[in-house]
Amino acid sequence: MIVAGILFALCFLGFWGFAVALFLIAVRRFDSREKPKKDCTVPPPKPYAQEIRAGAHWFTEQSPQKVEIISYDGLKLVGYFLRNPHAKGTILLFHGYRSSGFHDFGCIFQFYYELGYSILSATQRAHGESEGKYICFGIKERFDCEKWVQFLITQMGPKHPIFLNGLSMGSSTVLMATGLPLPSNVKGVIADCGFTSPWEEFRQVLKLNFHIPSRPILDAANLISKVVAGFGFRDYSTLEALKTNRLPILFVHGEADTFVPHRFTLQNYEACRSEKYLVSVPGATHGISYLVDTPKCQAAIREFLQRYTGKAQSPQADSSSFPSR
Repeated sequence: MIVAGILFALCFLGFWGFAVALFLIAVRRFDSREKPKKDCTVPPPKPYAQEIRAGAHWFTEQSPQKVEIISYDGLKLVGYFLRNPHAKGTILLFHGYRSSGFHDFGCIFQFYYELGYSILSATQRAHGESEGKYICFGIKERFDCEKWVQFLITQMGPKHPIFLNGLSMGSSTVLMATGLPLPSNVKGVIADCGFTSPWEEFRQVLKLNFHIPSRPILDAANLISKVVAGFGFRDYSTLEALKTNRLPILFVHGEADTFVPHRFTLQNYEACRSEKYLVSVPGATHGISYLVDTPKCQAAIREFLQRYTGKAQSPQADSSSFPSR
């Protein structure tokens, strides 16, 4: 009985130890005191490293304005705003998990600017210069997105067209934000390789990296997150937001993505009841669809922006009028 009791205690401690480790590794900021970084915080994919760095360098050479807002829960959030003197609108960018705008959008900054748009690259909470102890995978960040939209309205006016663009976790952030009552000058969303919910993404990572069933470990980590970080992994999802969304959405995803599988975007696409457009890129792994097939992605983005810049939101969705690819 003593041996059995010891084994039970060890299993119990091991179980909760793994759950705590999962929470700390996935959710907690690695270093809340990290110095501000303008360069890539994630190593660029080797075949595209030079292109990403060159694009990030171009952006910094334009001397974007460092801007700050305060989140709904009192965090200082930082962004970099590059105004186009002949702006048709503004692209509001949200980077991915433990990354930065300079890394994730280095390849596309100049393309957006030359299309005639201003660029606001927001640094998500618990990343870079923005405050925050915990990464919330879009559940709290969706309200940060709404705050950044309000900031742009104070800067550019209530009729200035705004498009939301997110990559990976940033994609889930902007998709979840569509469930909020966004102002009418938010014209559309470009969502690249987003997941549906933290819960589903963690299930995928546990299966891919650890080859273990997600439950009951994920239930324990979810409980810890609720108590410590103030959110649960199933508190909200893109699928829930898309039930009420009325904004047109351009979905993009690489078909070879295993980190955030292509099926997540297919689920989001099917759940979307507004005008929608799907670009799938064969051979593209996570977050590099634009780099793998730049002409295809540029054509889709250009078409999408041209169609919806200045167009009033429709009170009723009509997905049949917007073709998919």
